[in-house]
Amino acid sequence: MNEYKIITYNIDGLPDKLDLNTLPWIFKPIVWIYKKIKGTTIVTINDNPNKANDMKLLGDWLRMQNVDIIAVQEDFNYHDEVVNSLQGYVFGKHGGGFDLSNIFSSMTFFPPRFKADGINLFAKDNIKINKENIVYWDTSYGYLSHANDKLTHKGFRFYEVNMDEIDVDIYVIHMDADFYHPENCPDVSKDVAARKSQITQLFNYIFHERYDKGIKNPTIILGDTNSYDKYEWDKENIAYLIETGNSLPDMHCKEAVPKNYSDCDRIFVINYDSSPHQLTCTDCHFDKSVHFSDHRPLIAKISIE
Repeated sequence: MNEYKIITYNIDGLPDKLDLNTLPWIFKPIVWIYKKIKGTTIVTINDNPNKANDMKLLGDWLRMQNVDIIAVQEDFNYHDEVVNSLQGYVFGKHGGGFDLSNIFSSMTFFPPRFKADGINLFAKDNIKINKENIVYWDTSYGYLSHANDKLTHKGFRFYEVNMDEIDVDIYVIHMDADFYHPENCPDVSKDVAARKSQITQLFNYIFHERYDKGIKNPTIILGDTNSYDKYEWDKENIAYLIETGNSLPDMHCKEAVPKNYSDCDRIFVINYDSSPHQLTCTDCHFDKSVHFSDHRPLIAKISIE
């Protein structure tokens, strides 16, 4: 039996602010109008002037955890600050950040959104990343409202990794968000529907790109589901994910339930009866002492038998 330590962590790597003056000259009328309305050309996103240093400290913290697999979401503008501390790790492809000065290369315009997906995988260099594929969600909701999901390309990244001569499929996900508040945002039905659609899309990929092709590697799904146990609609979506993962005769999907806390960051494992290798997730917990982000890292141990 081989055991591996894994972390999923939304690292909140959005820039602290964007200066509209860095836009190309063709957008100057928009900058002028924005300044007239707001009195500034600065758009504050993360009100944290120490964000770059915090991301460096986060990278130092990750290195000290001696983790085998690190799945991250919102790995945007501070990628270098994080990975500069992670000597001895291999990385997936960085999807980029929010760069107004190079807006034509950093955005798609039909629809207009940043290409950055924020998803990545860091693995100890004894673990080989054989394959990587980014898949954007077909359905999301909210452009200038409901958590602005359409401003960037959320989705999931698929990785096939080799761990001690065993191939394992890993899906790092970042699902649709919302800003549910009964007093000013009482209806999140379209966000919930988007999340359900994303679950369907994820498993369609698993079925058609792996299962139907006879590839039944032990599988880990982890990341930010934006689904909270305190809301019945979110609990129903997570139940739908597990039910979908159990829908094939030899597939078994199970959530690793944290012992000390509940949040939207989650880990699931899928095993196949016909596979010679089986995953078990143990010692799953959130580290509530870490405050580099608005999320807490979810840490677990995965054994392969």
